[in-house]
Amino acid sequence: MNKMISLLIVGSIFTSCMKNPLDGYLSQERAIISFRLAEGQVGEAEIVNGPDSAIITVWAEKDLDLSAISPVVTVSKGAAVLPAKNVKVDFASKGNRYTYRVTSEAGIVKNWYVRIMKESEQLAGPRLQLLQGNGKWDPRVTVYSDLDYNGYLTRYQNWNGGDGCYSVLLPDGRIVWSFQDSFFGQVSANRSRTDNVMLRNAAHIQLDTSLQSFIPLNPGLGNQSETWIKYGDSPEDQHWYWPGAGQIHDNKFQMLLSHVTKTGSGSWDFAHVSTDIAIFDLPSMQLNQIIKDKDVVNNYSAGSMKAPDGYTYMYATETGYLTTFMYVARVAGHDLTGAWEYYGENGWVSTPQKYNVCNNITQPNVFYKNGKYYLVSQQHIFGLDIYIQESATPVGPWTNKRTLYRIPEQYTGDIITYNAFVHHALSREGELVISYNINPTDFNSNFNAPGSADRYRPFFVRVFNWQ
Repeated sequence: MNKMISLLIVGSIFTSCMKNPLDGYLSQERAIISFRLAEGQVGEAEIVNGPDSAIITVWAEKDLDLSAISPVVTVSKGAAVLPAKNVKVDFASKGNRYTYRVTSEAGIVKNWYVRIMKESEQLAGPRLQLLQGNGKWDPRVTVYSDLDYNGYLTRYQNWNGGDGCYSVLLPDGRIVWSFQDSFFGQVSANRSRTDNVMLRNAAHIQLDTSLQSFIPLNPGLGNQSETWIKYGDSPEDQHWYWPGAGQIHDNKFQMLLSHVTKTGSGSWDFAHVSTDIAIFDLPSMQLNQIIKDKDVVNNYSAGSMKAPDGYTYMYATETGYLTTFMYVARVAGHDLTGAWEYYGENGWVSTPQKYNVCNNITQPNVFYKNGKYYLVSQQHIFGLDIYIQESATPVGPWTNKRTLYRIPEQYTGDIITYNAFVHHALSREGELVISYNINPTDFNSNFNAPGSADRYRPFFVRVFNWQ
């Protein structure tokens, strides 16, 4: 008995001496959880939340005076918001728009762009068409075809099709879209693509999520357009860039690039050389510099994520025999130009690794939501299933795999599907906007036939109840 009492006393002393791992922890959460007008609001606010900034849309009665309003703003625990609570804000003099800045306990700032729409200006919201699962995806999930963004990228001049579709919300509320191999030229009324040129990458700006806004960043017009980002002075058929994931850091747009080289005469004769980084000034989107050879082992341009632990994580995939492997790198302070670390068998190290954290991943889409990390990807070997997995950490293990959507069977045979990508810049609270690309196995079928312009392009779905 005395021995047991002694053990209990020692255990109690040991426990009391143990340091709480959360002591001194400062949260990096900097969200506006809810935004409501004190009076005159119509319906609920719509929140589109990106990693660096977010857009909040509030609808109000048409006669409401917006020159001195005091919205009720709820933010993350421990965070501070400016303008502060109960401070009157003049929306009217700024076009019914105002920028709120939320600072986390750890001192990290995020801009929230609030726009107030009068009843007469109300947006109808995205046009959606319900898709029937018929047992092909998780029965708890509801999926719609996004008619608005499918229509938005149904173009008839200049850029009119491409793959590798990425989107990033800029600090001022604009969206930058980037694409990899793209067609430029004219498309006829029956969607026949004629007299086009293919460029290795492309980009455009969308203003204020307007479906009428499409500002190209490629020089030139039509089939005289030029590549957006070139690999120095090298011949474009020998060395080129495929743009990848991007983020905002220090008021600049940082984009990961895959440097690719031609290795033979066939369509599939190319190879990844290095992961490079493009830095763009904001708001001009002028290219400031390109950092070459940031990594020369794996292609980390495919996906990245700003995590709440103070790191940005980059994800690479590599094809093996009837499977794929996923590798992870990270950088402290969210600056892609900093010193990268790589996840290996014994944890994080400074030398590049090929340590697999998940099989059968094609396009890696990792993001954080409500205390969990999620991984969305598409079935390998050009499969039709788009699925989601979850983890307590950014590197796995990944569990609870389930199908969110199955691409229609019509895209088989002479069509391949790939590049499933989550567009957080378009996703409203509670939904995921996902695009996937289609590509004909016969390159010549992209031209000179009705509907040929719709054989090489992205399509969009909105997924509800995905968690």
